[in-house]
Amino acid sequence: MHACMKFAKNKTDIVILQESWMKDENITISHSSFICIKLNVQNTFVRVLIFVAKNAKKFTYTLRSDIVNSEDMQAISIANNKIQKRILLFNIYNEKSQNAYYEQLYMIERELAKVMLNSEQKVIIIEDFNAHHSWWNAKISNTIRTKALINWVNLHKCNLINTFDINTYHSYLSQLSSILDLAFASKNMHNHIKNWYINKNADTEFNHEVILFTIVIKKMKLIENLLNASYNLQKVNWKDFDKHFQKTKDKMIVKMQRITSLEAKVIYLTECIKNTVKLFVFKRWICVKLKLWWNNELIKMQKTLLSKKQIWKRCKNDEA
Repeated sequence: MHACMKFAKNKTDIVILQESWMKDENITISHSSFICIKLNVQNTFVRVLIFVAKNAKKFTYTLRSDIVNSEDMQAISIANNKIQKRILLFNIYNEKSQNAYYEQLYMIERELAKVMLNSEQKVIIIEDFNAHHSWWNAKISNTIRTKALINWVNLHKCNLINTFDINTYHSYLSQLSSILDLAFASKNMHNHIKNWYINKNADTEFNHEVILFTIVIKKMKLIENLLNASYNLQKVNWKDFDKHFQKTKDKMIVKMQRITSLEAKVIYLTECIKNTVKLFVFKRWICVKLKLWWNNELIKMQKTLLSKKQIWKRCKNDEA
């Protein structure tokens, strides 16, 4: 945890952690650059923590224990003079309760399902969900612990922030990877979330990846991280891509030399790359049926099956 805070210094305004497993009265994680927002719970292990940078002067925050007060779910509201309405930020660890009374219920069923918000509320949910669904993981065919979650995000019209099909968890003992850490945002907030990505350089010794994204309130030009775009890199004709790039590079270099601002150069170069990508790299079709093992042979079999099915519908006999 200390390694995570060290990494976050001077990089982020808010740090959200799950699986802290600390007694509330014994929380000793402190950092010269962050303030720990403590939960109002007693005699139990706190498994979610939020830290706010001390130099974060662009916004104010308030702990919303009136909405939820649990060791596994935390809510804060964020406001500044450019936000028309406060942003409600949830930090959730979706695990079974430490209380024997709720033993079989996961956090979403125990607490989140009870939270009902008005349609104008700006919401961001960040969580170690421990849930599996093809919405975010193409390898999943059988959903696990998603019913209550899907019902809630659909009810509140939330969209997934994660880039599709990028693993966020790696078990070094079992050598398995999965997508457990997810973020959702309400429809009126989703367009303000930019540049979701996993920082591969963060050495925190956690099994979970360090995930970063930006909340943009005012309109401004941002450089999109192209590596996080949902492009189908497996079907790119890299030879044609390279040829086109070689043909246009001289023109690009001349224009780059005319531009004086370094920021403007970066924006121009990014636009050139994006335009080339649009010609040769196609975006993935994101849908429930998307699977990594799908191939041309299965497409032919699917067409044959549909043809046979149409014949059967007309004849309705075993011979058909």
